[in-house]
Amino acid sequence: MSFYKEIAPFIEYIRSIRKLKTYLSFDIEFPSKWVIPKSMVEEGQVVSFETEDSNKKGISFVTPLDEANTSSTLSKISKIIKLNKEKEIKEKLFKHTIEQLKETFEKTDLDKLKTLYFDFELEQTELEINDESETGEDITMAEQRESEG
Repeated sequence: MSFYKEIAPFIEYIRSIRKLKTYLSFDIEFPSKWVIPKSMVEEGQVVSFETEDSNKKGISFVTPLDEANTSSTLSKISKIIKLNKEKEIKEKLFKHTIEQLKETFEKTDLDKLKTLYFDFELEQTELEINDESETGEDITMAEQRESEG
């Protein structure tokens, strides 16, 4: 697979790619509200950096310069992007649904509302990402706490 095909899914987030002796550094700018689950990165693999845009945060993903590690790091970056984009879509859907419910409650008779029931058949799906992502724990925030303490 070509290098371009590997980075194409997240090209809009790449600030730079650098070679550091025997390492590659993928400098990525994410929206500041995005999270990076600790379970997805190893200690020393990510370093935060300042960005010019206050709505963004910079993260450098550092990996040994070989095919397996580079591919693994690119895969992790893709998963982080997918996780956060999915979260954003769910949040928008949630807000939209709340607005629809408000309208329904305003326009519908109380007796009919009492029969309101939601039922979803939930499939058991195993996420590749640990539950730490649900806590909103951001690796850069944890790093900031460590440097302050």
